[in-house]
Amino acid sequence: MNYSKPTLILFALLGGPMMAHAQETASDFYTQYQVEIVLTVGALVVVVALLALFTSLYALSAIMGVKNQSAPIVEAEGFWSRLWHKLNNAVPLEEEATVMTDHSYDGIRELDNKLPPWWLYGFYLTIIISVAYILHFHVLGTGALQDEEYYPEMEAANAEVEMYLASLDNLIDESSVTLLVDPEDIATGKSLFVSKCAACHGQAGEGGVGPNLTDQYWIHGGDMKAIFKTIKYGVPDKGMISWQAQLSPKELQQISSFVYIMEGTDPPNAKEPQGELFEREGNIPQDTVEVATVGS
Repeated sequence: MNYSKPTLILFALLGGPMMAHAQETASDFYTQYQVEIVLTVGALVVVVALLALFTSLYALSAIMGVKNQSAPIVEAEGFWSRLWHKLNNAVPLEEEATVMTDHSYDGIRELDNKLPPWWLYGFYLTIIISVAYILHFHVLGTGALQDEEYYPEMEAANAEVEMYLASLDNLIDESSVTLLVDPEDIATGKSLFVSKCAACHGQAGEGGVGPNLTDQYWIHGGDMKAIFKTIKYGVPDKGMISWQAQLSPKELQQISSFVYIMEGTDPPNAKEPQGELFEREGNIPQDTVEVATVGS
């Protein structure tokens, strides 16, 4: 197969060493017109694909015409006919003997036609695209490689997950709240209790103006839902304010979990029991209980 002279020249150029560094202006150019370059290359690829499709259909039509006609074919003159020959540059049927080779396969003789111009132009275009790709991603560094795109996208995805989980925290209410047993949540609840509730219930929940929170007796219920509801809405007639405007649903859950786990911590100077006996079921992890214990 014979390659045209421009093809050999391009091979020689590509075989040479790539430039080590590009000028700053070239980098700015690719950065500024990156989208335009991509769109242009995409348009060229579409054009080449359409030309290839047109050529294939035209060739199929010509073959079918030769098969169905017994009289010699007279080439139609016109724009499409000239374009067809220009794009293919094939040897006419009556001159195929000049490019016939000695290779024969089951009676089929091989021709040594030159590569059609449309194919060569498409090949040249792929070379240009490959050079632009290497310059853009590996020489100028104006494009992000796969790993450089992966990690920022993963960070953005993790941020979206955190935002989603945070939005779920805002959906917590007295009907869906559950007990938190993670020591970090209990520690946060303890900090909130000391800053918000200790003035009335004591630093260790032993009671003061408000009732003792460490025994088994509860005025408004001792399960998680009842404790959460009491803290959220308060008890205005007893002087306890509503905390839903000052604490997020997640913080209300954390402080409610801390109050729940305070039972049985037996602080000094505990106030006498008030309310009704409430017996709980199940065990709480020991490390969680230790966080709620005074002095832990």
